Amino acid sequence: MRRGGQFIPIVVVAALLVLLAVALLDFITPSDVDFGEFYMLPVIAVAWWAGRRAGLAFAAAAAAVEFGVDAALRAGVTSSESAIAAWNGLSDFMVLAALAIITDVVYRERERWRTTDAERTALLRMLERELPRPLRAADWFARTFEDAIGGKSTSSAVRAQFATLRHHTQEAVFLVTDLLAVGRMRATGTSFHRGPVDLRTVVTEAVSESLDRSRVLVSTAQDGLVVLADADRLRHAVASVIARFLERTPYEPVSILVRGSDDEAAVEMSCRALGLDPGELELAELLVAGNGGRLVLLPEGPRGTTVTIYLARASATDALRSPTSEPAPRT
Repeated sequence: MRRGGQFIPIVVVAALLVLLAVALLDFITPSDVDFGEFYMLPVIAVAWWAGRRAGLAFAAAAAAVEFGVDAALRAGVTSSESAIAAWNGLSDFMVLAALAIITDVVYRERERWRTTDAERTALLRMLERELPRPLRAADWFARTFEDAIGGKSTSSAVRAQFATLRHHTQEAVFLVTDLLAVGRMRATGTSFHRGPVDLRTVVTEAVSESLDRSRVLVSTAQDGLVVLADADRLRHAVASVIARFLERTPYEPVSILVRGSDDEAAVEMSCRALGLDPGELELAELLVAGNGGRLVLLPEGPRGTTVTIYLARASATDALRSPTSEPAPRT
Protein backbone atom coordinates (compact mmCIF):
# COMPACT_ATOMS: atom_id res chain seq x y z
CA MET A 1 0.00 0.00 0.00
CA ARG A 2 1.49 3.30 -1.08
CA ARG A 3 0.88 5.86 1.64
CA GLY A 4 3.28 8.74 2.02
CA GLY A 5 4.48 8.54 -1.57
CA GLN A 6 7.40 10.89 -2.06
CA PHE A 7 7.41 11.72 1.67
CA ILE A 8 8.36 8.17 2.71
CA PRO A 9 12.16 8.71 2.34
CA ILE A 10 11.89 11.93 4.33
CA VAL A 11 9.94 10.19 7.10
CA VAL A 12 12.41 7.28 7.22
CA VAL A 13 15.43 9.59 7.39
CA ALA A 14 13.79 11.75 10.08
CA ALA A 15 12.86 8.64 12.09
CA LEU A 16 16.42 7.35 11.78
CA LEU A 17 17.81 10.64 13.08
CA VAL A 18 15.36 10.57 15.99
CA LEU A 19 16.40 6.98 16.75
CA LEU A 20 20.09 7.89 16.79
CA ALA A 21 19.40 10.94 18.97
CA VAL A 22 17.44 8.85 21.48
CA ALA A 23 20.20 6.21 21.48
CA LEU A 24 22.83 8.90 22.19
CA LEU A 25 20.80 10.34 25.07
CA ASP A 26 20.22 6.84 26.41
CA PHE A 27 23.97 6.14 26.30
CA ILE A 28 25.14 9.32 28.04
CA THR A 29 22.56 9.16 30.82
CA PRO A 30 22.65 6.76 33.76
CA SER A 31 21.31 3.26 33.15
CA ASP A 32 18.53 3.87 35.67
CA VAL A 33 16.89 6.35 33.26
CA ASP A 34 14.45 4.56 30.89
CA PHE A 35 14.15 5.80 27.30
CA GLY A 36 11.89 2.96 26.08
CA GLU A 37 8.95 5.21 25.23
CA PHE A 38 11.13 7.44 23.04
CA TYR A 39 12.22 4.45 20.92
CA MET A 40 8.53 3.97 20.07
CA LEU A 41 8.16 7.35 18.34
CA PRO A 42 10.17 6.58 15.16
CA VAL A 43 8.58 3.13 14.90
CA ILE A 44 5.07 4.64 15.01
CA ALA A 45 5.98 7.27 12.40
CA VAL A 46 7.45 4.74 9.97
CA ALA A 47 4.61 2.23 10.41
CA TRP A 48 2.03 4.99 9.80
CA TRP A 49 3.64 6.50 6.71
CA ALA A 50 5.43 3.52 5.13
CA GLY A 51 3.38 0.48 6.17
CA ARG A 52 3.64 -2.63 8.29
CA ARG A 53 6.80 -4.14 6.77
CA ALA A 54 8.79 -0.95 7.09
CA GLY A 55 7.45 -0.52 10.63
CA LEU A 56 8.56 -4.03 11.63
CA ALA A 57 11.98 -3.45 10.08
CA PHE A 58 12.35 -0.23 12.03
CA ALA A 59 11.14 -1.98 15.19
CA ALA A 60 13.94 -4.51 14.78
CA ALA A 61 16.44 -1.70 14.22
CA ALA A 62 15.23 0.23 17.27
CA ALA A 63 15.35 -2.91 19.44
CA ALA A 64 18.88 -3.66 18.21
CA VAL A 65 20.04 -0.11 18.94
CA GLU A 66 18.46 -0.18 22.40
CA PHE A 67 20.07 -3.55 23.09
CA GLY A 68 23.45 -2.24 21.93
CA VAL A 69 23.22 0.75 24.25
CA ASP A 70 22.10 -1.48 27.12
CA ALA A 71 24.94 -3.94 26.46
CA ALA A 72 27.49 -1.11 26.33
CA LEU A 73 26.25 0.22 29.65
CA ARG A 74 26.55 -3.27 31.12
CA ALA A 75 30.10 -3.89 29.81
CA GLY A 76 32.23 -5.86 32.23
CA VAL A 77 29.32 -7.27 34.21
CA THR A 78 28.55 -10.91 34.85
CA SER A 79 27.07 -13.23 32.23
CA SER A 80 23.79 -13.41 34.11
CA GLU A 81 23.29 -9.68 33.75
CA SER A 82 24.19 -9.93 30.03
CA ALA A 83 21.45 -12.53 29.67
CA ILE A 84 19.06 -10.10 31.33
CA ALA A 85 20.05 -7.45 28.80
CA ALA A 86 19.39 -9.92 25.95
CA TRP A 87 15.98 -10.74 27.38
CA ASN A 88 15.18 -7.05 27.72
CA GLY A 89 16.20 -6.54 24.09
CA LEU A 90 13.90 -9.34 22.92
CA SER A 91 11.04 -7.95 25.01
CA ASP A 92 11.63 -4.48 23.56
CA PHE A 93 11.47 -5.90 20.02
CA MET A 94 8.19 -7.70 20.75
CA VAL A 95 6.66 -4.51 22.16
CA LEU A 96 7.87 -2.37 19.25
CA ALA A 97 6.74 -4.96 16.66
CA ALA A 98 3.29 -5.11 18.25
CA LEU A 99 3.17 -1.32 18.21
CA ALA A 100 4.08 -1.26 14.50
CA ILE A 101 1.34 -3.81 13.68
CA ILE A 102 -1.28 -1.93 15.71
CA THR A 103 -0.33 1.35 14.04
CA ASP A 104 -0.68 -0.23 10.60
CA VAL A 105 -4.09 -1.72 11.50
CA VAL A 106 -5.32 1.65 12.75
CA TYR A 107 -4.18 3.32 9.52
CA ARG A 108 -5.92 0.70 7.35
CA GLU A 109 -9.15 0.98 9.32
CA ARG A 110 -8.99 4.76 9.03
CA GLU A 111 -8.56 4.52 5.25
CA ARG A 112 -11.37 1.96 5.00
CA TRP A 113 -13.77 4.30 6.79
CA ARG A 114 -12.63 7.24 4.66
CA THR A 115 -13.27 5.17 1.51
CA THR A 116 -16.70 4.19 2.80
CA ASP A 117 -17.54 7.82 3.53
CA ALA A 118 -16.38 8.79 0.03
CA GLU A 119 -18.58 6.06 -1.50
CA ARG A 120 -21.56 7.21 0.54
CA THR A 121 -20.99 10.84 -0.46
CA ALA A 122 -20.67 9.91 -4.15
CA LEU A 123 -23.84 7.82 -4.03
CA LEU A 124 -25.81 10.58 -2.33
CA ARG A 125 -24.57 12.97 -5.00
CA MET A 126 -25.70 10.53 -7.71
CA LEU A 127 -29.08 10.07 -6.06
CA GLU A 128 -29.58 13.82 -5.93
CA ARG A 129 -29.18 13.95 -9.70
CA GLU A 130 -30.64 10.60 -10.75
CA LEU A 131 -33.54 9.81 -8.43
CA PRO A 132 -35.82 12.66 -9.61
CA ARG A 133 -35.45 11.58 -13.26
CA PRO A 134 -37.25 8.19 -13.12
CA LEU A 135 -39.80 9.59 -10.69
CA ARG A 136 -40.60 12.54 -12.97
CA ALA A 137 -40.71 10.20 -15.93
CA ALA A 138 -43.00 7.78 -14.11
CA ASP A 139 -45.36 10.64 -13.25
CA TRP A 140 -45.32 11.87 -16.86
CA PHE A 141 -46.05 8.44 -18.29
CA ALA A 142 -48.78 7.85 -15.72
CA ARG A 143 -50.50 11.08 -16.77
CA THR A 144 -50.04 10.13 -20.43
CA PHE A 145 -51.65 6.79 -19.73
CA GLU A 146 -54.61 8.48 -18.06
CA ASP A 147 -55.02 10.69 -21.13
CA ALA A 148 -54.83 7.63 -23.37
CA ILE A 149 -57.55 5.88 -21.39
CA GLY A 150 -59.80 8.87 -21.94
CA GLY A 151 -59.09 8.96 -25.69
CA LYS A 152 -58.90 6.42 -28.46
CA SER A 153 -55.93 4.28 -27.56
CA THR A 154 -55.00 0.87 -28.83
CA SER A 155 -54.09 -2.05 -26.61
CA SER A 156 -50.46 -2.00 -27.88
CA ALA A 157 -50.10 1.67 -26.89
CA VAL A 158 -51.41 0.89 -23.41
CA ARG A 159 -48.95 -2.00 -23.04
CA ALA A 160 -46.10 0.26 -24.15
CA GLN A 161 -47.04 2.85 -21.54
CA PHE A 162 -47.19 0.18 -18.84
CA ALA A 163 -43.78 -1.24 -19.87
CA THR A 164 -42.17 2.21 -19.75
CA LEU A 165 -43.71 2.96 -16.37
CA ARG A 166 -42.42 -0.36 -15.07
CA HIS A 167 -38.89 0.40 -16.28
CA HIS A 168 -38.77 3.79 -14.59
CA THR A 169 -40.16 2.31 -11.38
CA GLN A 170 -37.43 -0.33 -11.53
CA GLU A 171 -34.80 2.40 -11.88
CA ALA A 172 -36.07 4.04 -8.71
CA VAL A 173 -35.92 0.66 -6.94
CA PHE A 174 -32.31 0.21 -8.10
CA LEU A 175 -31.31 3.59 -6.69
CA VAL A 176 -32.94 2.94 -3.33
CA THR A 177 -31.36 -0.52 -3.16
CA ASP A 178 -27.92 0.95 -3.89
CA LEU A 179 -28.40 3.53 -1.15
CA LEU A 180 -29.31 0.83 1.37
CA ALA A 181 -26.31 -1.27 0.28
CA VAL A 182 -23.86 1.54 0.99
CA GLY A 183 -25.73 2.70 4.09
CA ARG A 184 -25.41 -0.77 5.59
CA MET A 185 -21.87 -1.15 4.21
CA ARG A 186 -22.64 -4.58 2.77
CA ALA A 187 -19.45 -6.13 1.43
CA THR A 188 -21.23 -7.74 -1.51
CA GLY A 189 -22.47 -4.44 -2.93
CA THR A 190 -25.19 -4.55 -5.60
CA SER A 191 -25.90 -7.66 -7.70
CA PHE A 192 -26.08 -7.66 -11.49
CA HIS A 193 -28.06 -10.40 -13.26
CA ARG A 194 -26.07 -10.67 -16.45
CA GLY A 195 -27.24 -12.54 -19.52
CA PRO A 196 -27.21 -12.23 -23.32
CA VAL A 197 -29.20 -9.14 -24.40
CA ASP A 198 -29.65 -7.35 -27.71
CA LEU A 199 -27.86 -4.02 -27.42
CA ARG A 200 -30.04 -2.20 -29.96
CA THR A 201 -33.20 -3.27 -28.10
CA VAL A 202 -31.83 -1.93 -24.80
CA VAL A 203 -30.88 1.39 -26.41
CA THR A 204 -34.25 1.70 -28.16
CA GLU A 205 -36.07 1.13 -24.87
CA ALA A 206 -33.89 3.74 -23.13
CA VAL A 207 -34.67 6.27 -25.87
CA SER A 208 -38.41 5.54 -25.79
CA GLU A 209 -38.44 6.31 -22.06
CA SER A 210 -36.87 9.75 -22.50
CA LEU A 211 -39.15 12.70 -21.80
CA ASP A 212 -38.06 14.40 -25.03
CA ARG A 213 -37.40 11.37 -27.20
CA SER A 214 -38.12 13.34 -30.39
CA ARG A 215 -34.65 14.91 -30.00
CA VAL A 216 -32.88 11.55 -29.73
CA LEU A 217 -31.71 10.07 -33.04
CA VAL A 218 -30.60 6.42 -33.08
CA SER A 219 -28.72 4.62 -35.83
CA THR A 220 -26.95 1.28 -35.92
CA ALA A 221 -24.06 0.06 -38.02
CA GLN A 222 -25.19 -3.57 -37.82
CA ASP A 223 -27.87 -5.73 -36.26
CA GLY A 224 -27.51 -8.68 -33.95
CA LEU A 225 -25.16 -7.03 -31.44
CA VAL A 226 -25.62 -9.30 -28.42
CA VAL A 227 -23.75 -8.43 -25.23
CA LEU A 228 -23.53 -10.11 -21.83
CA ALA A 229 -25.15 -7.63 -19.44
CA ASP A 230 -27.99 -6.89 -17.05
CA ALA A 231 -30.55 -5.40 -19.42
CA ASP A 232 -32.28 -3.27 -16.78
CA ARG A 233 -29.05 -1.82 -15.41
CA LEU A 234 -27.62 -1.20 -18.88
CA ARG A 235 -30.81 0.56 -19.99
CA HIS A 236 -30.63 2.67 -16.85
CA ALA A 237 -27.04 3.69 -17.69
CA VAL A 238 -27.93 4.69 -21.26
CA ALA A 239 -31.04 6.57 -20.12
CA SER A 240 -28.97 8.43 -17.52
CA VAL A 241 -26.49 9.67 -20.14
CA ILE A 242 -29.32 10.70 -22.49
CA ALA A 243 -30.98 12.62 -19.67
CA ARG A 244 -27.74 14.47 -18.92
CA PHE A 245 -27.49 15.58 -22.56
CA LEU A 246 -31.13 16.65 -22.78
CA GLU A 247 -30.80 18.69 -19.59
CA ARG A 248 -27.81 20.57 -21.04
CA THR A 249 -29.64 22.06 -24.02
CA PRO A 250 -33.34 22.52 -24.91
CA TYR A 251 -32.81 22.36 -28.68
CA GLU A 252 -29.78 20.33 -29.77
CA PRO A 253 -30.46 16.68 -30.73
CA VAL A 254 -28.71 13.71 -29.16
CA SER A 255 -27.18 11.31 -31.69
CA ILE A 256 -26.71 7.65 -30.76
CA LEU A 257 -24.72 5.17 -32.82
CA VAL A 258 -24.77 1.47 -31.95
CA ARG A 259 -21.80 -0.28 -33.52
CA GLY A 260 -19.63 -3.31 -32.98
CA SER A 261 -16.36 -5.03 -33.79
CA ASP A 262 -15.28 -8.66 -33.58
CA ASP A 263 -15.19 -8.81 -29.78
CA GLU A 264 -16.72 -5.54 -28.57
CA ALA A 265 -19.91 -3.51 -28.98
CA ALA A 266 -20.29 0.19 -28.33
CA VAL A 267 -23.03 2.77 -27.75
CA GLU A 268 -21.75 6.15 -28.86
CA MET A 269 -23.83 9.13 -27.65
CA SER A 270 -23.00 12.67 -28.69
CA CYS A 271 -24.56 16.12 -28.49
CA ARG A 272 -23.49 19.66 -29.39
CA ALA A 273 -24.02 20.77 -25.81
CA LEU A 274 -21.83 22.12 -23.08
CA GLY A 275 -19.29 19.61 -21.82
CA LEU A 276 -20.43 17.16 -19.18
CA ASP A 277 -18.65 16.98 -15.86
CA PRO A 278 -17.28 13.48 -15.10
CA GLY A 279 -19.14 13.61 -11.78
CA GLU A 280 -22.45 13.72 -13.68
CA LEU A 281 -21.70 10.30 -15.15
CA GLU A 282 -20.82 8.53 -11.88
CA LEU A 283 -23.97 6.43 -11.83
CA ALA A 284 -23.73 5.46 -15.51
CA GLU A 285 -20.06 4.58 -15.06
CA LEU A 286 -20.86 2.41 -12.04
CA LEU A 287 -23.63 0.56 -13.88
CA VAL A 288 -21.46 0.00 -16.96
CA ALA A 289 -18.56 -1.27 -14.83
CA GLY A 290 -20.94 -3.67 -13.09
CA ASN A 291 -21.79 -5.06 -16.53
CA GLY A 292 -18.12 -5.67 -17.28
CA GLY A 293 -17.74 -2.67 -19.59
CA ARG A 294 -16.23 0.80 -19.53
CA LEU A 295 -17.47 4.33 -20.12
CA VAL A 296 -15.34 6.90 -21.95
CA LEU A 297 -16.07 10.64 -21.93
CA LEU A 298 -14.68 12.91 -24.67
CA PRO A 299 -15.52 16.49 -23.59
CA GLU A 300 -14.87 18.12 -26.98
CA GLY A 301 -14.88 16.83 -30.55
CA PRO A 302 -16.28 17.37 -34.05
CA ARG A 303 -19.75 16.37 -32.82
CA GLY A 304 -19.54 18.08 -29.46
CA THR A 305 -19.42 16.05 -26.27
CA THR A 306 -19.30 12.28 -26.76
CA VAL A 307 -19.93 9.51 -24.24
CA THR A 308 -19.18 5.95 -25.38
CA ILE A 309 -20.12 2.76 -23.56
CA TYR A 310 -18.04 -0.29 -24.48
CA LEU A 311 -19.23 -3.83 -23.71
CA ALA A 312 -17.87 -7.25 -24.57
CA ARG A 313 -19.94 -9.12 -27.14
CA ALA A 314 -21.54 -12.37 -26.00
CA SER A 315 -20.06 -15.53 -27.44
CA ALA A 316 -22.07 -18.45 -28.76
CA THR A 317 -21.56 -20.18 -25.39
CA ASP A 318 -22.75 -17.11 -23.49
CA ALA A 319 -25.93 -16.99 -25.58
CA LEU A 320 -26.92 -20.37 -24.12
CA ARG A 321 -26.26 -19.35 -20.53
CA SER A 322 -28.91 -18.22 -18.09
CA PRO A 323 -28.43 -14.86 -16.38
CA THR A 324 -25.90 -14.92 -13.54
CA SER A 325 -25.79 -12.73 -10.46
CA GLU A 326 -22.51 -10.92 -9.88
CA PRO A 327 -21.58 -8.23 -7.33
CA ALA A 328 -20.88 -4.75 -8.57
CA PRO A 329 -17.29 -3.51 -8.23
CA ARG A 330 -16.64 -1.25 -5.26
CA THR A 331 -15.71 2.29 -6.05
